[in-house]
Amino acid sequence: MPKIHSYSVLLVLAMLTVTACSNEDLSNNTFYESAWCVVQGRGSQIALVTDQKVILKPSESLDSTQYKAGDRYRAIYITIGTQAYYSTTSTAKIVKIVGELQPVLVEDVIQHGSFTGSVNDPILLNADPFFGGGFLNFDFQFSTSHTGIKHGIHLLQDSLVNRKLYMRFGHHANGDVNGTLESALASFPTNGLQNASDADSLIIFSQGDTRLQTYRLALRDTL
Repeated sequence: MPKIHSYSVLLVLAMLTVTACSNEDLSNNTFYESAWCVVQGRGSQIALVTDQKVILKPSESLDSTQYKAGDRYRAIYITIGTQAYYSTTSTAKIVKIVGELQPVLVEDVIQHGSFTGSVNDPILLNADPFFGGGFLNFDFQFSTSHTGIKHGIHLLQDSLVNRKLYMRFGHHANGDVNGTLESALASFPTNGLQNASDADSLIIFSQGDTRLQTYRLALRDTL
């Protein structure tokens, strides 16, 4: 599992300005794309498999000591060609990775009744949560002083009421609440959701700067 790294807000906003999923730079006709993906293979055969099952083969080999099979990242890239992929009958897209791969924290969903910690510190979502790749995904910001204090990021499952499954996406700063805003990514496997088949929607609460934020996701045909 990759470590959760903090990326400066300026860097992330700059990347998203030119990528925002996929945009065309009219000045040089370069087409940028963004995808959440998982590392597959090893050694010189390392590739990235997107949540849409597209195989991305970086034009410059990834360091196999740093990128391990099963690790999850968000990639910003430019497609430069295609080739047959060695372990399947699929065709891989040859891509140039723009900047660095942004690591995604992968954690299990925790049942509220078994959680003894805290998730009450502010956390700001850059976009609505979404399903993809068998995960519930979050793109968010939190404050940190960069002093090495470990922050906790958790997704708690609470009650099922009237076919609505209530969740809490939270942040525990361990007292490290004063500092600069940093962006990060997190994914939670959807197979960890209990009683999901009995629910029509997911209601997610998260603590913003001044008030509780609420997000609603339809569950039908998504899991």
